Amino acid sequence: MSGRHKAQTESLIIVRTTVIKGKNMEKEVRRVYTRQLVKDGVRFPILQRRLRPPTNSLKSTFKASRPNLFC
Repeated sequence: MSGRHKAQTESLIIVRTTVIKGKNMEKEVRRVYTRQLVKDGVRFPILQRRLRPPTNSLKSTFKASRPNLFC
């Protein structure tokens, strides 16, 4: 909710949570947006993969050369 509606995280209150089991999950869910997430085979693609160093010792704070921003 805070990401979709720009509400502050501190101002969100969880009223109720339920566990939905069974094959008729799409019928038990009220909102259309949530029905898309309940279906079988839903996949979430990784849009931006960041290469990180394997250990903190290999992480560098300062780079030796400036990046080339113009091609």
